[in-house]
Amino acid sequence: MTRTIAIVVPVFNEAEGLQDFLAALNTVCDSISHEYSVTFRYVFVDDGSLDASFARLAAHDFGTRPARIIKLSRNFGKEAALSAGIDAAQDVDAAVLMDADLQHPPEMVREFVRIWLEGRADSVYAYKTTRHEAEGWARAGLSRAFFWVINRGARFRIPQNAGDFRLINRPFMDALRSLPESERFMKGLYGWIGFRQIGLPFTPAARLHGASRFTTLRILAITFDALTSFSTTPLRLMGIAGGVIAGASMLYGIYIIVERLLSSSPPSGIASLLALTAFFGGVQMIFLGLLGEYVGKAVTESKKRPAYIVAEDIDAGMNALRESPAPDTISDQC
Repeated sequence: MTRTIAIVVPVFNEAEGLQDFLAALNTVCDSISHEYSVTFRYVFVDDGSLDASFARLAAHDFGTRPARIIKLSRNFGKEAALSAGIDAAQDVDAAVLMDADLQHPPEMVREFVRIWLEGRADSVYAYKTTRHEAEGWARAGLSRAFFWVINRGARFRIPQNAGDFRLINRPFMDALRSLPESERFMKGLYGWIGFRQIGLPFTPAARLHGASRFTTLRILAITFDALTSFSTTPLRLMGIAGGVIAGASMLYGIYIIVERLLSSSPPSGIASLLALTAFFGGVQMIFLGLLGEYVGKAVTESKKRPAYIVAEDIDAGMNALRESPAPDTISDQC
């Protein structure tokens, strides 16, 4: 029995490298199709690109391979683009999620497919072997701290250094589509869903074109979204920190009283008291801000807005050929 696999690719300002990516992807998919009883189709989701990404995809000749090109009405973010691609690939047996910048090596798709066809996993994902060499020790350390916090006390586990590069089968896709939230952290959803998952190590290749849009500030924002979506550990840490600060303040107050009773010198330390007051005020503002993140997340989800809006949806390749009218039909209409 021939299985159908959709290659789901979110695209944002990747016009320069699309030709190289499509060439590499076609080569790998052709090779896998000859080796295994599978066929491939493409689903590209343009996430509000500001360059010619959508135009180049729409003009590309996909030959006989079915391809679907979706353009979102604006930039909704990678999580929404992935969700749109998964929704568009409803009638396939599995989907491979990957980026268009060739940092996700297309050659790994062969191993994904092999493990899935052997029935060993419902999801096969890739995880980075090392991060400190490419991203620096500071960012790698923050990444480890993030995964420690988000996995702390949870009934599910988000694999460390795992990303969106993975194969997911039909039941896994159906489970993702059934989740109602619009503000999505896909890496967390992959872990929350469960099923049988196998990880494979890989080292991301260097970008051939353009630059990553994931700046330090954007990564921090995504980290905050992830923590407030999938973990209550920050709230618990707030309670612990509040208890520690209250205990330290009580001990300091007792120390001041004892010092005043045993010493005849006038009380001093106005500067230290002002510093402590400013410190506690800052801590309170941080805690209120964190609480605001949770409240804001709840308000956003309560509005039930869709995760994305489609502006254009076109078929290319074999789908377009199948749906186009026959020549004799055109002549009859004329």
